[in-house]
Amino acid sequence: MSPNLEGHRVSPVAIVLAMLFALVGCSSSTPSSSKSSSPRPSPSPSDLAQALSRYAMSSCALLDDQELAAYGITQPPREIDLSEGPALSCYWLVSTGIQLGWIPYPREEARKSKTNEPGAEVIEVAGYSTMQTADKESCYQNIRISSDDSYNSFSILVVRHESDAPKDPCGIATSFGKLVISKLRQYDGTA
Repeated sequence: MSPNLEGHRVSPVAIVLAMLFALVGCSSSTPSSSKSSSPRPSPSPSDLAQALSRYAMSSCALLDDQELAAYGITQPPREIDLSEGPALSCYWLVSTGIQLGWIPYPREEARKSKTNEPGAEVIEVAGYSTMQTADKESCYQNIRISSDDSYNSFSILVVRHESDAPKDPCGIATSFGKLVISKLRQYDGTA
């Protein structure tokens, strides 16, 4: 086991995998066909962009106490510089054995590399186009909130770091993505 982070023992492999999934992609296959997780029509292209910029300045303030408790988050978050511009990403270790990350304005090279990963697919989360890549241990989703600008996006990363962690990281990522969008709508006054 590796160093004690935020009161949890995390394996070095989990830490490296989390960083790799957030930063690096490989291979060069094309995304598969789209599937929808929401029957709602797509929101207007400019929806939420201003709210995202406001939250990006204090990414770890995204969740209130009730939402933290609902996800099983009891430890303080960690801010990590994985974003473009003056934004920071926020990561939480969850009592269920997962690491949950929110990355406002993910770096362009990370977004592009994920698009080229084997099994990458376009799905829809709360009406927004989302690029998703996944394996048995993790799920990465990049949700574009503006159709005219790929910079206006955020990513969700869910990594299982314990053997008894939930086995559906993409279900957790989708649920969390919907929560982030609802928070952005509240902040922007479009809820």
